[in-house]
Amino acid sequence: MNGPGNHAKRSALWLCLGAGFITLLDQSMFVLAVPAMSASLHADSGSVQWILASYSLAFGVALVPAGRLGDIVGRRTLFIAGIAVFGASSLLGGLAADPSLVIIARLLQGLGAGTLNPQVLGLLQDVYSGPDRAKALGAYAAAGGSAAVCGPLIGGLVLSLGDPSIGWRILFLANVPLVLVLVPLAFRLLPRPAGKDPRNGTAKPSIDILGALLLGGVVIASLIPTIYGAGTIAVTSLAIGGGALLAFAGWEILYHRRGRTPLISAALMKSRGYALGTVVALCQFGVGAGMAAVTAFYFLAGSGMAPLAAAAILAPQAAGMLLASSFSWRFVARYGRGGIVFALVGSLACLVAKDLFVQGLDGGTAALAVAAVGLFQGVATGLVVAPNQTLTLAHAPVGAAGVAAGFYQLSQRFAAALCSAAAAGMFLDAHRAATGEASKDAFHQGIVMCCILLGVALLAGGLDWLREARDRRNRNAAVVTSGKEAPTTAAGTQRSEATEAVDA
Repeated sequence: MNGPGNHAKRSALWLCLGAGFITLLDQSMFVLAVPAMSASLHADSGSVQWILASYSLAFGVALVPAGRLGDIVGRRTLFIAGIAVFGASSLLGGLAADPSLVIIARLLQGLGAGTLNPQVLGLLQDVYSGPDRAKALGAYAAAGGSAAVCGPLIGGLVLSLGDPSIGWRILFLANVPLVLVLVPLAFRLLPRPAGKDPRNGTAKPSIDILGALLLGGVVIASLIPTIYGAGTIAVTSLAIGGGALLAFAGWEILYHRRGRTPLISAALMKSRGYALGTVVALCQFGVGAGMAAVTAFYFLAGSGMAPLAAAAILAPQAAGMLLASSFSWRFVARYGRGGIVFALVGSLACLVAKDLFVQGLDGGTAALAVAAVGLFQGVATGLVVAPNQTLTLAHAPVGAAGVAAGFYQLSQRFAAALCSAAAAGMFLDAHRAATGEASKDAFHQGIVMCCILLGVALLAGGLDWLREARDRRNRNAAVVTSGKEAPTTAAGTQRSEATEAVDA
């Protein structure tokens, strides 16, 4: 681990961790700033929901085309462009004078972060392999956990110690100096673009612009009903989204038949391991974003707590995730997909416990109970995020690490946008009712939404676990047929399967 090649790997890793950290730090800080920003700018409920959803929405729209472009031209240029756009839009948001400018700033921030993050995961996939890759992805998840710990505490401290109408602006502007440090480091430490399509196949290097636009239309049309509720707008939006989805699928087939490389890799979409793992990621990330919004809104607006106190309630869950992420690479190597399934069961139990405490207890007692349960839920989440990412991205075809990471993160950001907007809608309705029971009902609705998502994640994870077991039996049968000795214990075969997935 002392050669120049290893030094370059470590430098790239730390740079990627730093870039991922600030984009995730911004998101975890921002949720506490929304009530103060809403009051300062006199934002209506629709504007608040768009402000909450716009970052994840734009993030998701940018991910897949940015991942594909990184696969073609190299990741350095996209990395630098993404972090620069993120910093410039943070400056715009900090100086915004009305809600529409904040929405624009959050959209641009999301585009920048969505351009950056596929390059981060693609670089880690390109530079590391085997157990080192699992460690690197675990470090990335730990950086996210650190951001989740620091974000609410920093946000709560800034909002509590100063004027909240100024504090939310400071939280925007805090990104600018960090970006000014990371951009020069990226120029110096990241390898220059290769300038060619790494697939080495017959398809011509190309960017599927129409496919990207249609995919973006699907994402946006799916979000609008969450913000505007049931009605003509929702029905029209869903119809447009369905049409855009069909048009996207047809265009991708036609684009491939023309000898070009579509956004969707056929080999990637045929992989059941990738598809099921992505469903787990979608649901789990939606639960994380939804619960953060539900908890923050309940204790800030429903219980009238100070921002720093609300941040202290969120911090144990983030700390638990950080702790679990630090050894998650060992967890996935030993227990594989089965361990992820049991971690999801633990997370589901924690959600139910939180709801029971909020409905049955009042004030500070409920806050302490939710914070304590949050620690265990954070551990369960940390045992899902990086292990699921490691096993799922191991199914990416050669030369498609960027687009695989892009679709994977698109699923996460899509779920985050939907669940954040839905949680905001629940609590804005409760705030208009101006009763404590209405806030408790909104918290319960948020818990039900998250439990349904975790149920779907459990189903997908269980199916993938069964798929792994079937493939393992087939391999063992082939080994026996060939006259070689097969593994003799369930634990041994399970460890072998997990190790093979990590090494892929």
